[in-house]
Amino acid sequence: MLTALADYRALFGQTPAIVAVDAHPGYRSRALGQKLAEQQSWLLETVWHHHAHIAATMVENGWQQGPVLGLALDGTGYGPDGTLWGCEILVCDYAHMARVGHLATVPMPGGEKAAREPWRMLLSHLDNALGVEGASKVQAQLCALKEKQVDTLRSMARAGLNSPLTSSAGRLFDAMAALVGHAPPSMSYEGEAALQLEALAERAGGTCAPLEFGVRMREKLLEIDPAPMWRAALHRLAEGNSSAELAWAFHAGLAHVLARASAQLARHAGLSTVALAGGVMHNGVLVSMLVPLLQSSGLRVLMPAQVPAGDGGLAMGQAAVAAYRHRQL
Repeated sequence: MLTALADYRALFGQTPAIVAVDAHPGYRSRALGQKLAEQQSWLLETVWHHHAHIAATMVENGWQQGPVLGLALDGTGYGPDGTLWGCEILVCDYAHMARVGHLATVPMPGGEKAAREPWRMLLSHLDNALGVEGASKVQAQLCALKEKQVDTLRSMARAGLNSPLTSSAGRLFDAMAALVGHAPPSMSYEGEAALQLEALAERAGGTCAPLEFGVRMREKLLEIDPAPMWRAALHRLAEGNSSAELAWAFHAGLAHVLARASAQLARHAGLSTVALAGGVMHNGVLVSMLVPLLQSSGLRVLMPAQVPAGDGGLAMGQAAVAAYRHRQL
């Protein structure tokens, strides 16, 4: 990486003055950035993961008109409160980010293992929605949870042992894919379960009503509550709804609650533009539902197009934030 950086500097005749890094303390890219800043006497600028996502969309769309409402949905990114963010509604300009809404947090039992094994997130979400006793009554009927070490994971989550809290949209998709029986026990690549769920939803084509999420205010933040959605999904599953119907209803329900929450928070903040970002925005079914709903609420929508919506676009956002903060240099 250092050799490539030296080659690019020589090729383009550039002498950097600032190194922008993600705020996550465990990222190797952050450690490398810190090392470069020290060695070269460059300024070091730390940028929150989801701020960079939204900034990348703003830059691509040539946005120069002040703050926007940012809707950032992805797997995980480190948040200022120490939890793992992933379904965030933010007020952003190039210099600052403020969280105004998010998906309710649940534990990730096993930490990184929960990002690879969707059944872990299904267990966590069902325990949160039904309570342990209620979830125990239905788990035997779910193929994804059969012969799994659910008691061990529950003990870990209760003790807070290797079970960080997350508001991740990506992990929510994983859990729903596991519920409908279309998630592998262990994923071979990021987003595998979510892609299968998206393909299922495309097959259904809007044949049933959306699964409804709850919305509440907690500590001055709007919180999207998935518990009612899980209870409704289990009821429909018991009634014989197909996996495809449930997949479509989940996408539709998430699109509706995100649009409703965004419209409410935009009005409160006096904003009329929303920027979408994060790897979940590669989901064509969700975006095709979400964008018209946002527009029907009177919001202008900024979308990533040439710059990747996912982590491939982070560097663009980080560079924009760092450059704006130091524009007087």
